[in-house]
Amino acid sequence: MRKFLCRLLTFLIPFYLVGMIGAWFYYLGYQIGEFRNFDQMIEAQREDHSILIGMGYNEQSPYYKLENANYYQAEVIALGTSRVMQFKSEYFSQGFYNCGGAVGRNFDEYLNFIKTLDYTPQVIILGLDQWIFNDEWNQLYVGYTPVQMINRNKISMMRDMIKDLFRQSWDFDRIENYPMNYGFNGRVKDSGYQWDGSYYNGAACQYPAEQEDYLFQNTFTRIEEGNRRFEWGEHVDNETCEYLSALLGYCKENHIVVFGFTPPYAPSVYNRMVQSGNYGYLSEIRGECEAVFKEYGYEYFDYTNVAEEGLDDTYFLDGFHGSEVAYALIVKNMVERDSRIGSFVDIEKLDHLLENCKNHMMLQDYIHN
Repeated sequence: MRKFLCRLLTFLIPFYLVGMIGAWFYYLGYQIGEFRNFDQMIEAQREDHSILIGMGYNEQSPYYKLENANYYQAEVIALGTSRVMQFKSEYFSQGFYNCGGAVGRNFDEYLNFIKTLDYTPQVIILGLDQWIFNDEWNQLYVGYTPVQMINRNKISMMRDMIKDLFRQSWDFDRIENYPMNYGFNGRVKDSGYQWDGSYYNGAACQYPAEQEDYLFQNTFTRIEEGNRRFEWGEHVDNETCEYLSALLGYCKENHIVVFGFTPPYAPSVYNRMVQSGNYGYLSEIRGECEAVFKEYGYEYFDYTNVAEEGLDDTYFLDGFHGSEVAYALIVKNMVERDSRIGSFVDIEKLDHLLENCKNHMMLQDYIHN
C-alpha cells in the first residue's frame, strides 16, 4: 500500500506543479489587468488620468480608441497607426483625442472607422504611412473588419506568459514598479496609452539598450529583407490613392477639416532606404498626396525626411517612430508654415513644453499625469 501511495504521489506531483503554476499565472494576469474586464479599466483611467493601459497579451486598441473617441467627442482627433500616437492633448487649444492604433491597413479602413463614430469631429490630423502607398503591402489588406472587443483565450495567454518567462521577455523583478498601471507593458515598462489616447513610451527612455530596435538594427534588417512594413516597391499603388480620395471626399461632405502628413523616419533609416534603391515609390508619395489634398482644399505636409527640418536620430524612439518632442516640433512647424491648424494649437504652451523638455525624446513629466 505504501509503495502504491508513493507511486501515486510521484505521478501526481507534476500535475500539482503544473496546476500551481497555472493558478499563479492566472492570478498574476488578473492582478496586472490582462484578464480583467476591459471596460472597467477604461472607466478607471477616465477617473484617474495617471493610469496607463499597456497590455502585453490582451491588446484592444481599435475598441479602446473607438469607445474613448465616442466618450470624449473631441473637436480634434488624430487618426492613423502607432505613428500618430505621439500627438498630445497639451498641444491643442481645443478638445483632442488620439485615435492612433485604431486603424492599421488601408484608407478604406480609416474611412469606415470615421463612419463608426457616434459624432462628427471638426478636425482630423491624418497620418499617411508610406507603406500604405506600396502595392506589396496592400496585398495584405483583406477588407474592413468592424471594431469590436476581441475575446482572447485566457489559457492561450497563460501559455504565452509561461513561454515569455523562460524567454526572459519580461523582467518580473519590475512587476511592481508601476502598480497604478494595467497590463505587462504598463506595470513592467511604464508604457501604455494615456487618457487622451496618446502613447507614453517610458521604457524607450529608461532602458534604451533593451529595446528591440536599439540603434535601429531591427529596422535595418527589415529594409534588407523587404518585409514587415518595409516591403520593396517601385511605384505608388493607384488603388491607395483612390481610397484616400474617397476618405477625403467623405470628410469634405461632412465638413471635417483634414490635415494630412507623412510621418517621419529616423534620418539614418530614410537614407538606408534611399540608398538601397528598392523604394522608388517613396519619391512619388508627395506629388500624389499634394494633388489629392489640393483637390479637396486640404493641407498636406511631408515629414518623411525630417533631416530637412533639423531633426536627427536622437529624436526617435525607433527607426520609424518619432518621439514626443519630434511630434511637438512637427505641430510647431505646421503652425510656422501658416497652416490653418494654428487655430487649434496652443502655441504658447507648446513652446513652453519644448523649452523645458529634458532631451529629444520626452517632454515635461507633467504630461504623464
